[in-house]
Amino acid sequence: MSTRPGSSPSDPILAAIDRAARVQRLTPEQRAELDRDVAGIAAGRARLVAHEDLPQALEELARGQGG
Repeated sequence: MSTRPGSSPSDPILAAIDRAARVQRLTPEQRAELDRDVAGIAAGRARLVAHEDLPQALEELARGQGG
């Protein structure tokens, strides 16, 4: 039986979500890191990269970190 209100038992996406494993809550340290990352994104400090440009962006990042 589905745990989603108003969902149909024949909806395969909702059925898969209902079967999915539940994740452990974040530790306080993980939550703090996530909050810092989200704040950086909201402040415009994140570099947005198109999917097709990701390999090049990762190479540039590695070079910038001495990699």
